[in-house]
Amino acid sequence: METQAKTAEPALAGLVLAAGAARRFGAAKQLAQLDGLALVVRVVRALAPACPAGVVVVTGAYQEEVASALAGEPARCVYNPGWRAGMGSSIGRGLDQLGAQTAAALVALADQPGIETAHFLALVAAWQQQPEQPAAAVYGGHAGVPAIFPRSYWPALQQLQGDRGARSLLRDSAGVTAVDLPAAAWDVDEPDDLQGRG
Repeated sequence: METQAKTAEPALAGLVLAAGAARRFGAAKQLAQLDGLALVVRVVRALAPACPAGVVVVTGAYQEEVASALAGEPARCVYNPGWRAGMGSSIGRGLDQLGAQTAAALVALADQPGIETAHFLALVAAWQQQPEQPAAAVYGGHAGVPAIFPRSYWPALQQLQGDRGARSLLRDSAGVTAVDLPAAAWDVDEPDDLQGRG
């Protein structure tokens, strides 16, 4: 039965980082509209079908606005009071909120609007082949997020300082399941990037 197959798989949760002040963008980038949807809503909707253990969105600079945009969406918002300390702090805060049964976390960003559900599902399928090691998107010649980190990697993630993101843990390509994902290269940093589409 399909249900039995799903329960046999390691529980995977989604972790969306949406806490930054988006200084280069000049406004709440997480709430920027693309095709009528806020970027943070787009990533939650794309990610939720791939994460049976649920999705946690870490908020910070625009806590109330992001939580309001996500009202009714398949995600739980968690505020990181230390968001100014950088991305590492938000990753740690998010991981602290995941249940004890969660075997791995799929870390995603709100500012990669080219990534769709099919891309997340491809990443999950690759990770399930070797669930003891991370699986990461590869674009621009490097491995980066979105990426799936098994629980054994969480202590290292929780020690990340400042704006050192998860990419620093993906440098050892031999220990990472790589998934070619050029759509992840579309990264919104400034308003003009919303026209970029990769």
